[in-house]
Amino acid sequence: MGSPGCLLALLLVPVLLVGIAISTFTAALSGSAPSASAPQGVEGVPDTLLDAYVRAPAALEQEFPGCTGMRWQVLAGIGKVESDLLAGHDISPEGDVSPPMIGPRLDGSGNGGNLTPHYDTDGGRWDGDTEYDRAVGPNQHLPSGWSTYGADGNADGTTDPHNAYDSALASARELCMSGGGNVDFNDRDQLSRALFRYNNADWYVDQVLTEIDRFDAVPAAPAAGDAPGPAGQGERAAVEWALQQLGKPYVYGANGPDAYDCSSLVQGAWAAAGVDIPRVTTDQYQAGERVSLDALQPGDLLFYDTTDAGAPGPAPSHVTMYIGEGQMVNAPSSGKTVRTEPVQGEFYSPRFMGAVSPPP
Repeated sequence: MGSPGCLLALLLVPVLLVGIAISTFTAALSGSAPSASAPQGVEGVPDTLLDAYVRAPAALEQEFPGCTGMRWQVLAGIGKVESDLLAGHDISPEGDVSPPMIGPRLDGSGNGGNLTPHYDTDGGRWDGDTEYDRAVGPNQHLPSGWSTYGADGNADGTTDPHNAYDSALASARELCMSGGGNVDFNDRDQLSRALFRYNNADWYVDQVLTEIDRFDAVPAAPAAGDAPGPAGQGERAAVEWALQQLGKPYVYGANGPDAYDCSSLVQGAWAAAGVDIPRVTTDQYQAGERVSLDALQPGDLLFYDTTDAGAPGPAPSHVTMYIGEGQMVNAPSSGKTVRTEPVQGEFYSPRFMGAVSPPP
């Protein structure tokens, strides 16, 4: 009998973020692009950082309906000026930045253009400095403001300015909240004022606007698998059910409803659509019709050989479900939770074996 799972678990995703994920991918399922759609890749922007910037506007809209027009280009423009989009730093698939991005000491000496001392407010927790504050993270947040604007952008139960997803959403929140929760970022004047509140310098606003204009000129393109058209009713039901499980823990051999492993998650998703597929990955791989990556449709299953990472064999030892927009829903391994992540991720891409469209 084939392996029942994969490997990972813990911490429930807040209900708000589950709703955001469902609403975002429902648009993809129906064939309409989300408002913050982006190309598969943008030169100079690491893929995970771009993903963080693309996801943040939807989360902001859910939390602050009065703030409209936020888009990934605004956040990327800030990131370019603040941290050069993390050039020289590594970003994990979960968004953790290594080494941490820490700005110059803000002691009033002119470092970083700062002439006003910012004395320590975090005991050195985020910036390692117990005398003065330093801006931290991809979008350079002051520790003094993190308790107000800090966000859990990747729904891992923590708010960390050194995480790309948390930093991106925190920037969106600060730009919005500093304007009283009522800002139209499509209005150039309102956007400029929001950027000035983020960093009180005219030169800064000009530089960020220049970068935003540059990113605005990058053409959006559909992700792989979106071109063939919208998903049918069965595929929609499967994807929406899977997204309802976000944040539930991975437990090897679990069959729900409180925990899943990789193969029970996709089996449960297709059961919600009225389709019976096998329980284990090796049998699931043999069921249905093979499809190529460039023809993926929401609901298709992607299979991987993760035995080198400790998954019980034989291969394929792991399965995920494509949900559109270049993303998949995944119950990864022990110690992690059901989550969404890019199909073209650093860990899974080299271990890809094939994709299958379950039988109707």
